[in-house]
Amino acid sequence: MTAVTYTTEDFVRRTVGRLLRGKYRGGGLCSWCLVGMTLERLHIGWRKSEIEHAMEKVFNAPGALGSTPSGPCARCKRPNPCIGERQA
Repeated sequence: MTAVTYTTEDFVRRTVGRLLRGKYRGGGLCSWCLVGMTLERLHIGWRKSEIEHAMEKVFNAPGALGSTPSGPCARCKRPNPCIGERQA
């Protein structure tokens, strides 16, 4: 049996996906807000710099998550680049 190794980016992507399918469904969230909310949801051992680095990767290659070029963010209302749930 082979053990599966997850990266910080994997954990961040899952957390972002849950946020976008939950309270912020239909809206986009900026990196600044997502870093803070991800840190709140993951256990205390994560460093902010780890989450920021992984979030940068998520924003550069959103995959199943969609990107919005210029917000506004559903949480802070700033016109920052955001990630939102991809519309079908």
